[in-house]
This record gives sequence, C-alpha cells and structure tokens, in this order.
Amino acid sequence: MITKKVFCKRLEVLIAKEMVIMKATAFLTKMTCGLVVLFTLSFFNWTGAADNNEPCQWVPVDENSFAKILTMIYSRVEENYDRIKTWEGKVKIVTDRVNEGEGRKRLYERILVDKPLPNKIIDHGELTREFAVDANKGLLYDNYYSDGQNYIIDAETGRNLQLKELMQIGSGKNILTPDHHLDCRENKNRDGVIVSRTVIKQARPQGELTCQSHLPAVFDPRETMRIFGDITGQSLDPLGGTFAKYLAFFDKEGGHSIDGYRTITVEECNVGDVKKYRIILLSLAKDSSGAKVHCFDNLVCSSKAGFNVVSHTITDSNDRVIANRTWRYGLLNGVYLPLQTTDMHFDYQTGNLSRQSTSTFIDQKANVPISDEVYTYKNLGLQNGDKFVDKIANKEYTYQDGELVPVSINK
Repeated sequence: MITKKVFCKRLEVLIAKEMVIMKATAFLTKMTCGLVVLFTLSFFNWTGAADNNEPCQWVPVDENSFAKILTMIYSRVEENYDRIKTWEGKVKIVTDRVNEGEGRKRLYERILVDKPLPNKIIDHGELTREFAVDANKGLLYDNYYSDGQNYIIDAETGRNLQLKELMQIGSGKNILTPDHHLDCRENKNRDGVIVSRTVIKQARPQGELTCQSHLPAVFDPRETMRIFGDITGQSLDPLGGTFAKYLAFFDKEGGHSIDGYRTITVEECNVGDVKKYRIILLSLAKDSSGAKVHCFDNLVCSSKAGFNVVSHTITDSNDRVIANRTWRYGLLNGVYLPLQTTDMHFDYQTGNLSRQSTSTFIDQKANVPISDEVYTYKNLGLQNGDKFVDKIANKEYTYQDGELVPVSINK
C-alpha cells in the first residue's frame, strides 16, 4: 500500500538514473514502501479536485513556458502565504477510517460487543480545533476537543456497533512559543468527567523537528495549505521550493524524462475569467518487493484562489489513485485562506478507500491583532487547585484565583 506518512528518518533519494544523496523526510507506507520523490519530498498534503466543478478543456503548454508559469505560481502562492500575519478561528474535522482484514481483528476484537466482527469496519470521529497563530512572534495556540461520541460502524449495513465501553476523542490545549511549550492535560475519572488539569511547561528544542523533540504536536492551520514542504524549516511556504528543483533538473541533459515518463507536464484551460493550470510531476517509489513504481503528483492551480493549489491527486503509471485532496479557498482581509479541505487515501493493492476526512473552517479572522495573553497559561482554562509543572525552572505551582502559587518545598 502506498500512502504517505510523516516519518522522522533520513533516506537516500534516487534521482533519475544516477544516485544523488539528498537529506529529506521519508513517507513510508504500510507495505514499507517509501515514496522517493525527485528533488524534494511531498511532506504534508495530497489532493483531488476542488474549485473544479466547471468542465475544463486542458491544452498542453509549450515546455519553453514551463519556467515562466511555475515561477509565477510559486511567487503568487508564497506572497499569499507571507501575507498571513495572524490567523485565528476554528476547524471542524470529520474523519472516517476503514479497517478490514487481520488489522480489523486486532483493533476491534477486544472493544466491540458485536461478534462475529463485520468484514469491514468504519471508525468515525468528529473533532474541533480552535487555533490562533501569530506568525511574526512565532506563537501558536491550539484547543482541541471531541464533538461527540466516536462511532464504530458496519460498513456494509451502516449499523452502529456496540462498544464495551465509551470511546471519545481526547481533548486538551497546547501553546507553542519560540522558547517553550505548554501542554494542558485533562485528568478524568472513570465516567469521563474532568476532575482537574495539569500543565507541563517544557523548553522548545532549537534545531530539531517536532517529532524529534517528543513534545505534543501543536496544530498550525498554515500546514493545511502545504503541498510540498521543507521539513528543515528553511522554507515554510506551501510549495517549499519544489518547482525550482524540478525546473533545474528539467534543464539538465536527459532531464526531460525518466524511463520514458515526462518529469514535468504543464497544461492550461480557461473557464470564463478563471485561469487554471494543471502541473504533473514525476516521482519514484518502491513497492514492498523493491520494484520501482512511477508516481505522479497532479496539481491544479486556479486564479480564483490566487493560484493556490485547489487539487492534488497522486496516481501511478496505471492511473491508479493513491491519494487525493482538495481545497476550497476564500479571500479574507486580503489573504486567500482555506474554507474547506478534503483528504482521501486509498489502499494501493485493492484500490479501496482506507481513510477520508473533511475539514471545515469557521469563525476565521486574518491579520487582526491577537492579545499576547492568548499564548499564556491564563488561556488554558485552569481552575483553582490545578497543577502547573515548570520543567525548565524545575518548579511546581498550584493555580489559584488567576495566579500561579508556588508549592511549598516542605509540602
């Protein structure tokens, strides 16, 4: 199965017919199939078709225009991203995971009352995330909570399956600053009722990836706009310099194709006053047997969305869809921001849908000043008696009447 997962590991990237060692993030699959991408690795998002309801007659673009078009798209996307100074709002995420085979038995044998287990089970969850980002100050706030009970569903009948005990998505709050991380953990009793909270303050390691630091992840809404990315953090824009690297390879002798497949294809179409470009980039992968697989990142960029990517589909040489994502953008205070995204992943061997999600953004504000207090412990919902552990100063406090009271050494 070829699906991309962010994985903190280095790998050697095969570029064309020669070996070039390249530091990058690997996306491995359940078949231990690593997707090895030319020049850069797709790091966060994969997509299908958004803002694509109108019929579009695609026309090939002369390769002499590739550099001009890709450079224009990159500049427009980067400029839009850089206009995000502050961004706050909510995103409602609905996710369905499809489980079948032996994996299904291991996951659900112990938690479901219903026996025998259905052949295919859907795990349905709904989550809300409230967020606030201040790009200039490097501040993030994330408050996540379940919108209700998780449901385990028989995919064939649509029947809700009975659980042995209540299952809910967890909840909590996180704050990230340039030098520290605050993690507010909720302590619940057996009935799922919150009885207290504990805040852990830790130093934010410099020069390390989030997954290397072992700190709880903090949701950054800007990541939902990312197509390719530089995980080193040197490039934060959604395209991460990918186009420039492909163009540089394309200009080399023999760089127009690999194994008979074009490394870059660009097409265009006009629907009324909307201009669209479809960009197809060749990438290489290996399946579980070690055989080379030719994959294609199919990107659609629309002038209606400021030339942001509205559709990204990953296929193989047999036109089999591996992953698919869409974006619907809106213009808010001079910035194009996502209103809704969809994300779908497919089992590479069977072609069956394995996971899908829809993220809907609401109550958004862009480039409106955000109080610095949003990014302090006072915005973590603490109540009297809650514990605050400062691992940086090696001190412990109790929250009382809006303040942190040091715990007595003799206590």
